[in-house]
Amino acid sequence: MQTFDTNALPNPKRRRFAAGVALFAVSAGHLSVSRADAPWPDRPIKLVVPFPPGGTTDITARVLARALAEQLKQSVIVENRAGASGNIGSAFVAHARPDGYTLVMSGVGTHAANVALYHPMPYDPVQDFTHITSVTSSPNAIAVNPSFPAKTLAQLVDLIKRNPNKYNYASPGTGSSGNLAVELLKQQAGLQIQHIPYKGAAQAAIDVIGGQIPVLVMVADTLKPQVQAGKLRILATTGAKRSLLFPDIPTVAESGYPGFEAVSWTGLSAPAGLPAAIRDRLFEATKAVLLRPDVIEPLERTGNSIDIRSPQEFTAFIESEIKKWEKVAAQAHLRVS
Repeated sequence: MQTFDTNALPNPKRRRFAAGVALFAVSAGHLSVSRADAPWPDRPIKLVVPFPPGGTTDITARVLARALAEQLKQSVIVENRAGASGNIGSAFVAHARPDGYTLVMSGVGTHAANVALYHPMPYDPVQDFTHITSVTSSPNAIAVNPSFPAKTLAQLVDLIKRNPNKYNYASPGTGSSGNLAVELLKQQAGLQIQHIPYKGAAQAAIDVIGGQIPVLVMVADTLKPQVQAGKLRILATTGAKRSLLFPDIPTVAESGYPGFEAVSWTGLSAPAGLPAAIRDRLFEATKAVLLRPDVIEPLERTGNSIDIRSPQEFTAFIESEIKKWEKVAAQAHLRVS
């Protein structure tokens, strides 16, 4: 490669050349520092929902996005990237630049249960993400057709034990939080009941209402109209606390299984390597909006309790959820692919 010998220049020209190089270096360094120190956020933030529009995660994301946009003084745009039980959208974020401009609504499926259900996974739900905070928690409901003889969870358990493999239960699909909740109960109570997975909650509920299947287990937020109309009867909910939608219904833990908990939760996560300063600002901003009445009210109206954890607490929670559902799935021989 040909080089340029500055010594060949006359002294005055050599001095001017050296000064020009120094000025360029200072300018480039200043430009680099200016970019590194640019205030975040200085452009719109993308919040990926790894499920179709209209579901609980999508509704939660849109409530959160509106409030965060106000808090951060920057647009937060919700983008739905559905497929493979949330793995497609989550993988997209896992491989995005960790600059705070691409986030994902993480959840019990995409960042816990799917580890046991999908092989191989397109991402590691712990190592490939910077977890910011949990957002909401919603229990499942164990419901039956009103003509079904069991009026309590204890009666349902007794009926199943006296008639092994006679009864079926419906859920929105293999690996759904409803499916996992029943598998956990089966293991704790020693039950034999067959799973009928559906491709979504709507048809599962229709068939239980119609009497084709006696038992339905799914997130409680969509069942209130059917319960109020007398088309379904809820025997128990699966959270550590009673459901906001059905406060008169006991939990599984209260019904004889202390410590039982199987909930659908959401959180906010970013790609691994997110600078700590941006992570902490996102956490503080999200925490602030989750304490606002205009955010709490629409989320609680759908049965979602606000559930705030620090980045460290949320990461530890995800690790515990992965272990929990891996054990349940292994014993139940659950596998999607």
